[in-house]
Order: sequence, then structure tokens, then C-alpha cells
Amino acid sequence: MTSAAGRFAPSPTGPLHLGSLLAATASYLDARHRGELWLVRIDDLDVPRNVPGAEDAILRSLEAHGLNWDGTVIRQSERIERYEAALSQLIRTGHTFNCTCARKKLKGLSRYPGTCRDAAHPADDAAVRVRVDDRPITFEDGVVGPISEVLTESVGDFIIRRRDGLIAYQLATAVDDGEPGITRVIRGGDLLDNTARQIYLIQLLALSPPEYAHVPMVLNAAGQKLSKQTHASALDDSNATGNLLEILPMLGLTAPETFSAPDELLQWAAAAFALETLRDGPSSYRH
Repeated sequence: MTSAAGRFAPSPTGPLHLGSLLAATASYLDARHRGELWLVRIDDLDVPRNVPGAEDAILRSLEAHGLNWDGTVIRQSERIERYEAALSQLIRTGHTFNCTCARKKLKGLSRYPGTCRDAAHPADDAAVRVRVDDRPITFEDGVVGPISEVLTESVGDFIIRRRDGLIAYQLATAVDDGEPGITRVIRGGDLLDNTARQIYLIQLLALSPPEYAHVPMVLNAAGQKLSKQTHASALDDSNATGNLLEILPMLGLTAPETFSAPDELLQWAAAAFALETLRDGPSSYRH
């Protein structure tokens, strides 16, 4: 097994559900199929959203489903110095500006209009936004195919440090996924629209961009993505093999129902897994 790695990075806002199991399993199978490490990172920087006990519940569910990670669990809350250093680098090189726009003022806008771009606001009580340019960010998604996005047209300058002082998701994720050991990021299709922003930051910071693949989402009966907000049911860890047998067809795998243990099922699935088979499949599944 090489030092290259894939990763699964849940936020501790609640227990895992079937959709998060699909993303975790896809990432795990891809890493094991490629003979790489598989890491678990807890994205716990958004402290107001963290739920007590959620991290333990997530790790228990992963273990119950045979999704055993390599090394120790990584926590973003223990890596803040890295993110602050990246933020300082972007500020020092002139890639940022301070923004005092209230969220209410920007509500309904799909793209930041550049209100504070040249205002030279002091850092006190301000968010920090990164300046974007009009060059296209292009990448080959392992499932979706070729992607090209011009950030000035899609989202505009975006926040990398929140007004409350917390490092924003986009910057922390770019720093972590830009590490040389992370070779491929496989995650749910709902995160696809974050990717160009994260690649842009990785490029500005002279880090190493991974390959990306965004797997189908699992929807509820109403067509909504499974999430805490849509009251998705927590995984029943006592039915781990059954849960895996439910999601494996979504990854192009039809397993014989002779497996009784998750470990045996995942070993079979890792040998048979091929990310390319998902390219012509649906972008979501109803649960």
C-alpha cells in the first residue's frame, strides 16, 4: 500500500445516513482498489453546527460497516494554524479583501456583486473574501466528466474567513485536500459546485490538486437530498451488511447475497469496483 490516500470528511452535525454511507463507501472502495490509504477527517470547524456525540456516532457507524480507516482520525479543529497560515499568505500576496456586507443584503444573489472589493474596510468585524479572476477553472471529474467554470461569472469573490472569525469551509478544505498525499477526493454530487473554488485556492497556495469524482446523491421520497435538514434517518448499525447491499448497486456493483459480514463484502467490492462505470449512470437515486 502506498502513502497516497483517499479521504472521507464528514461534519459532526449528526449521525451518518444512507447518502453519507454511499459517499464513504465509494471513497473507501476506490482507495482500496488502487492500493492506497483511506483517511477519515472530521470537518468540525463550524462549531455552532457541531452536535455533541455526533463524531463518536459517525466513527462507530464506519467501524460497524467495515469502513476501517488508516492512521489516526484527523480533525480540522486541530489544524487551525495551517489554515491561518494559508489565510495570511493570501492576504500578504494581495488576493483578499475585507467585506462587511450583511448576509441579508446578499440574500437571493447567486454571485457576489463586488460591493466591498475596493472599499478597503478594516479587518475588525469583517469577513475576508478571496478575489477571483476570469480564467476558467477546468478539471476532469471521474464521474461527471469534464468541468469548466469561470468563478467571476458563477459565484464571484467568496468568503475564506467568516465575519465571526472562523475559517471558512472552502479554505480549510483546499488546504487539507491540497496536501501531496491526497490523490483523489470522492464525495457526493451535492459538493460538485464547491470544487472550482477549492481548486482556485489550491492553485493560489501552490498546493497539489487531487483528482475529483462526485458520486450520485441519495434522495428521499420527496426528491430532496438526504440530510439532517430533511430529517434523514440515521443508519441502523445493526444492519450494516444490509445497508451496504442497498448502496452497492448505486456504485455499479451487484453483490451476491452470500456475504454475512461487512468486511467480506467490502473486500469483494473493492476488487470489483471501477469508478468509470458510474459515468453513464443516474446523478441521483431515490431511497
